[in-house]
Amino acid sequence: MKLPRAAFLLFLGLASNSVPAGAGPTEWFLARRADWEFVQSTGGIRILKPKQVTGRVLLPVLYDASGSSAITCKPTIVDTGLVVDQIRVRREHSSLVIKILTLPIKDMGSTEGTGRLHYADLTGFPPGTYDVYYSRIDDPQTLLGQISLGGGPS
Repeated sequence: MKLPRAAFLLFLGLASNSVPAGAGPTEWFLARRADWEFVQSTGGIRILKPKQVTGRVLLPVLYDASGSSAITCKPTIVDTGLVVDQIRVRREHSSLVIKILTLPIKDMGSTEGTGRLHYADLTGFPPGTYDVYYSRIDDPQTLLGQISLGGGPS
């Protein structure tokens, strides 16, 4: 049976929409963007003050994809097999937008990558003061806070 070209292109478009370049087979099929409602249902998210580590500017992000921690609100779902795979960040004018990609735990014998504290890489972003949003800009509900970049080492 031959797969219609349109269906194949749709599959490729959907699969490549939420995973990073260079992802392995596991990430291609299992990585998922955590939308705002999911983040809230697993205990919320909080950003901390950016810091410099070995020449890189990092934004610490508190988030527990498993729903085992109340960070800004009480979790309503728990999935202890889910971890943060990646935190993406993009700049839109004077705002930063972060998104989280989650994955099921790849190796049940390892705890690497699990937990609450993760980092978004802000290296190369221009100095300034930024409002930080989760997933979508200019939505007061998803405003995580404000940060300053370029003020020297912290």
